[in-house]
Amino acid sequence: MNNNITEQTPIEQLDATYKKCSQCGAELKGPYKFCPKCGKEIASTTNEPLPVPPVTKVVVTPNNFNPIYNNSEEELLNKFIDQELKKAGIEPDKKIVTSDILKRKNIFTIIFTVLVFVYISLIFFHFPMKTYIIGLIILFIYYKYTKRYDFMTYLKKEIKGRPGEKISNIVMSAKNSIVEDNLKKVRPLMIFAAFLLPLLIFKDPRIMYEKTNGGYNVRFYTFGLTNFTTASIPETYKKENVVGLRGNTFSNMYFLKKVSLPDTITEIRGQAFKNDKHLKNITLPNKLEYLGGGAFSNCTSLTEISLPDTLTYMGGETFSHARSLSKVKLSENLTEIRGNSFEYCTSLSEIKIPDNVERIGGHAFFGASALANVELTPNSKLNEIGSSAFRECNSLYSITIPKNISVNERAFKDSPTNINYFGEINYGHLIDSGKYKYDTFDYLYQGVETKIGKNYPTVNVENVTLKIESVNVLNGGNEFNIKYSGPNGELTFTLSQAVPYKVINENLAVEISGEEMFRRTSAISIRLYYN
Repeated sequence: MNNNITEQTPIEQLDATYKKCSQCGAELKGPYKFCPKCGKEIASTTNEPLPVPPVTKVVVTPNNFNPIYNNSEEELLNKFIDQELKKAGIEPDKKIVTSDILKRKNIFTIIFTVLVFVYISLIFFHFPMKTYIIGLIILFIYYKYTKRYDFMTYLKKEIKGRPGEKISNIVMSAKNSIVEDNLKKVRPLMIFAAFLLPLLIFKDPRIMYEKTNGGYNVRFYTFGLTNFTTASIPETYKKENVVGLRGNTFSNMYFLKKVSLPDTITEIRGQAFKNDKHLKNITLPNKLEYLGGGAFSNCTSLTEISLPDTLTYMGGETFSHARSLSKVKLSENLTEIRGNSFEYCTSLSEIKIPDNVERIGGHAFFGASALANVELTPNSKLNEIGSSAFRECNSLYSITIPKNISVNERAFKDSPTNINYFGEINYGHLIDSGKYKYDTFDYLYQGVETKIGKNYPTVNVENVTLKIESVNVLNGGNEFNIKYSGPNGELTFTLSQAVPYKVINENLAVEISGEEMFRRTSAISIRLYYN
């Protein structure tokens, strides 16, 4: 046997030698003792070899295959389809439409047209910007998907769905269903109409109402192509009063500058004017009773606002991030300033808190860095100031509030505020401040070191800390044992009603900020004097 096989050389292999039966002439192969045909003993057979034709084995190489099979499965399918299309007399790159494809294209076109109409219409309803970005992405994906569905895509889907059928039969079946695309020229016009129609419908501003007790609420307001900087709401609709604005009525109208509201309105719901960055002028109805949360949030151009005395409810975040708001008149009948109401109103320099306000919520004036004067009267009913209510109010150095009020320990955190109480000794002036360059305000906490000179660091108070070591709770007023630590060593002293201040050295003195502090048990506010 030849074992040297190459792809050019056929292999010739000869079978074993055959023998013949001497009696019957039968060809024998193998170790037979007797002839299987006549029974003659093998020993009597001749040893005559028979001529055996060579058995040829041919090595099959990649060159023996059609090169088409070197392609990927997807490419192979494309080439098979191309071959069958040519046999059927169909140009592969021609815009071919079958009845099934046309049906799908028409459905896709109708859906896409409706989506375009809805998308353009929604622009006039001034939803948040991310809504339109998401909508645009959806339209783009749908358009690309629609464009991909053509004759070749249809054939591939049919072939994969009918694996037992010849490709040629599927192609011929598709050829027999080819029809004329009677909407080919109309399709672009439909899409253009879907784009144009909303522009015509919303050419002018539109107001949409909903029935409610006592009249109608404004449910939606759509700005128009002819006017998107001003808005006006009528007093009546269908001979009944317009009594309210629903949530987000005018929100996200970035070019709105002025709004006119009738005095019949008693209720403005949440976020009604949110994100109206150019809104500068608005007069609230003189019968307004309810102002929802976030109503003017992020109205960065609004400079002043006057809340009528009929207003009894103002939601949280009402004027949050209204950075240009410098003048506010609150309703005399307001009972609560809720959380985040004036957060980051960085231009607000003063505010008068009406006597009927009982609570100032958490973060109510957080970050109001220009706020220097918070005015309350001895008749104020205020009984609670929430967490971080005046936090980071960098210009608020002093505030006077009622006695027996609950003040969260973080209410004035990161603010230089000295807290005074009506009818109590005005601490904070017992030390001659003229001897010191800096006069600041800070908090001390039990077991926590407070670094001195955070706002105005100097070499004289470098690495100096104070902390409350312990508190002696007494009926007449608590005593605070305070530990001083600095480069010159440590010192422990006590602040009490009898000794409300301590001159630590020529460069540092501390003084209790108010009589109320002697009722505290874990944290106190102090005035710091240092050079």
